[in-house]
Amino acid sequence: MAQSVLQAIIVINAQSIDLRIVDLKSLQTIEQASAPVVLGDHLFTSGGIDPQMVDEAIIKLRDFQQLIHDDGVEQTQVVVSHAVSQAENISFVQDQIYVQTGLTMTPLTVNEELMYRFQASAVLLPHFKKMASKGTILIQIGASVITMMVCEEERVTLVRELPLGPLRVAQILAGMERQVASYEEVLDDYLSSKLMDIWRMMPTHHFDRVILMGSKLTLLEEMIPTHKHDTSITHDQFDQRFSEVMKQSDQDLAEHLPQMEVAEVAPTFLLLDQIFDHLHVKEICLTDIKLIDGLMVHLSDQKGHLKTNWDFNQVVIDEAKCIAQRYRVDQQHQQQVLKFAGQLFDRLKKLHGLGKEERLLLQLAAILQDTGVFLDAHRHSFHSEYIILASEILGLNRAEQTVVAAVARYHSATAPSLDLSQMHQVSAADRLRIAKLSAILRLADALDDSHQAKISKISLHLDTDQVVITAQSTRAITLEQWTFQHKANFFRKVYGLKAVLKSNRLKG
Repeated sequence: MAQSVLQAIIVINAQSIDLRIVDLKSLQTIEQASAPVVLGDHLFTSGGIDPQMVDEAIIKLRDFQQLIHDDGVEQTQVVVSHAVSQAENISFVQDQIYVQTGLTMTPLTVNEELMYRFQASAVLLPHFKKMASKGTILIQIGASVITMMVCEEERVTLVRELPLGPLRVAQILAGMERQVASYEEVLDDYLSSKLMDIWRMMPTHHFDRVILMGSKLTLLEEMIPTHKHDTSITHDQFDQRFSEVMKQSDQDLAEHLPQMEVAEVAPTFLLLDQIFDHLHVKEICLTDIKLIDGLMVHLSDQKGHLKTNWDFNQVVIDEAKCIAQRYRVDQQHQQQVLKFAGQLFDRLKKLHGLGKEERLLLQLAAILQDTGVFLDAHRHSFHSEYIILASEILGLNRAEQTVVAAVARYHSATAPSLDLSQMHQVSAADRLRIAKLSAILRLADALDDSHQAKISKISLHLDTDQVVITAQSTRAITLEQWTFQHKANFFRKVYGLKAVLKSNRLKG
């Protein structure tokens, strides 16, 4: 029998702190616990976390540490949900928790949370691949935001988020219930006006099915059979449940929910009702998948224990291509640059010393580098940077997204040479990554400067003082060689080697 690999996972949410001890090899839960700690109380109105709640969180975390110690678990991962990480005083909270418990907290972005939930769906839902191939929308209801991920032909084609999480909405509209004759009508209008921002971006065709998950679905999760992660319900069944719930008083709801969550019921159900009606949904795959499930699957995959047919990096790449498509990027040029960037990265591995993560970031920068042309061709690399920073790119944390944006900005020879000392907001390690990847992307982009895909193949020879790239083509590549010569100046600054492009002219 294979030896188990135990991992403790702690998720600090807006209204609870959750612990799970799992075997990463079998994805079996060894022990789990949850403590109701309301860090998100007034988070979206006052902006910060109450010091008293921090003290309570520290007490619960110490209790969890004792459980982890009793089970003999050596590895602990602590993450902070996106809702909590938005707090103005989150840095102080992180420091207080570290000083008093020794636990280091990692704040998550919405993009990371979505990727974790996607991974959990792919592994834990038996029919996910079939649903993703036929077309489905994965809807996640969180405390602060709702997100929609469109899956078509096993690809993620669109990711959109809106600040319409039930906790956020309930706090923003707090007090209105006593001031208006019909609070639900006002709430419905509020949600409708905000959802319009998502509908403008959605595909025009209807989606018969959706996958629903999140932290605010307690009154729906009761419909899921015991020992299962999901169940299928019809739109009519949801409508029936919706009608039943909306008729209940606050006192009735408090018998099934913590008092602090009662105010979130109306925003949750009215929101889902509007979404399902607009999409003409027929079937709802209702799941109990939580963020902690996604982290469990992610860590198992990251450490090489997960067996799955899914290539999650390819999922990220496909989604980035869909973003580029929305900005009408030249797809033939994109494919050429993406191909050459990957080949140069692989063949220069001894030179740059970077790994799989950096290769993915380079690929994303190659895909998105020309999105700024949509706004202004003359200064497109600068526009590409802020488009990337403002986009929902699946799975990336803040530092990774910053790297991708910066590499895309500096791919152009018209951009100033990268002055690392000016990038104060970026860590020293990331500044170096940006420089190394930018130098490679500049060469890859130069290899298709004419946007005519002249070069069919490249070979590379590494000498002590130079890198010689030989390009095979049936046509003259004079423009590519001229551009390459200019863009190679930055490569020499970064790597200390001269880069030379030679032509191997083939008979057409």
